[in-house]
Amino acid sequence: MSRAAQTDHLTHSQRVYNDALETATTDRVLLPDQLLTQDSVLSDAPPAFGAVFDSYYWAAHSNKARSWIQAAAVFNLILMPFDYLVNPSLLVATLVIRGVIVSAILLGLYILWGRQRPRWVQGATLLAVSVTIMLEAGALGALGGVPVFERYLTAGLFTVATAVLFFPIEFRWTIAAVVVAITLHGVMLAIGPVADPVLAMMVSGFYCTAIVSFAGTRNATLRSQWKSFKSKIRELRDQERLTQLNAELQLVADLDPLTGVQNRRSAQNRIDRIWNDATGAVPGLAVLMIDIDDFKILNDTFGHAVGDDCITGVANTISKAVQDGDIVSRYGGEEFLVVLPRTTASAALAIAERIRQSVETIRLTTDGSDTGRRMTVSIGLASLDGDLSPQKLIDRADKALYLAKHRGKNQTVISPPRDRESEGSGLAQTPEPRDVA
Repeated sequence: MSRAAQTDHLTHSQRVYNDALETATTDRVLLPDQLLTQDSVLSDAPPAFGAVFDSYYWAAHSNKARSWIQAAAVFNLILMPFDYLVNPSLLVATLVIRGVIVSAILLGLYILWGRQRPRWVQGATLLAVSVTIMLEAGALGALGGVPVFERYLTAGLFTVATAVLFFPIEFRWTIAAVVVAITLHGVMLAIGPVADPVLAMMVSGFYCTAIVSFAGTRNATLRSQWKSFKSKIRELRDQERLTQLNAELQLVADLDPLTGVQNRRSAQNRIDRIWNDATGAVPGLAVLMIDIDDFKILNDTFGHAVGDDCITGVANTISKAVQDGDIVSRYGGEEFLVVLPRTTASAALAIAERIRQSVETIRLTTDGSDTGRRMTVSIGLASLDGDLSPQKLIDRADKALYLAKHRGKNQTVISPPRDRESEGSGLAQTPEPRDVA
């Protein structure tokens, strides 16, 4: 009964407890919701449902049985000097019965309760306790003579009564243990050395009534635990549904309703998380600012429906060109922001050109007919250069986009490194950046 064994049992029972709850919560084929709402008792439950409850119940309460067994073993050893003081002739008997036989049985039961066993095995342990304690009490009491016989039997019956309260087993096994204890108590009173048989039977009747009431309490506790288990699973399933609903609502709140890509707010939150990474570094990061060329003219000429198709087509093209983990968001009306973590400037340029060239292949239709208008985008690219804030990097990409528009559109312009940027303002003072048309 070492501390290491106790720790091992607690770890194992916690794992069994968690597995049982997870199975009961997630497996709706094994445990349909209607089973959780039915007013039933454990004996009526389907085998699969009962098996999950058995694991849960054992894990939650097995330590009570082990604690009782441990306390009984210690108390049993403490009583050995008491037996000797009551009657020195009991020395050999108490050493053999208490010190060897009963201690060995209790140790075996303690080890057995260290792992979950079939219901009948766990139930039989209480029956073994009942037989062991009553026979021990009767044997030592009989050897001690009339002065102690009744007291030993009464103490044995009371000990079994406490075990009834602590052992988490099926009620039928509780009844069996109680019947055996009462029967042995009555038989030993009838054949043992008793000074006043009438008084002995009256005392026996009182303690028998007490142990029966303890059995009733055990049954009520088991019914309560069964209902509590079903209620707990319903609560966990409700929490799971609520979590899923919240996740769906958060997803909807984070997406642009027209294109399905992230909206500006959610993109900004993700960008901030990248910059606040615990490593303190964002290696190889690039930003693309993409704007649809002449969108206002297209929207005014062909209508908002065609304009929406144009925006959606560009969003889909961008999404196909990037990888998982990249950020694609609708930054404005016809403007998109793409953040490419772990991407070099040359790789970002290749992605930007792939997007630009793919957009050129999109054909817009109205009333089922080709509008004949070719779509193009202008792209500004900025790569992380030193200790830049997210907004400063986005601003640099936006300036590169403005330059791409100024130079004739449908092209990618790379923002120059910071050490080449002019300290003045205006395009005339901006150094010639690299551009890929």
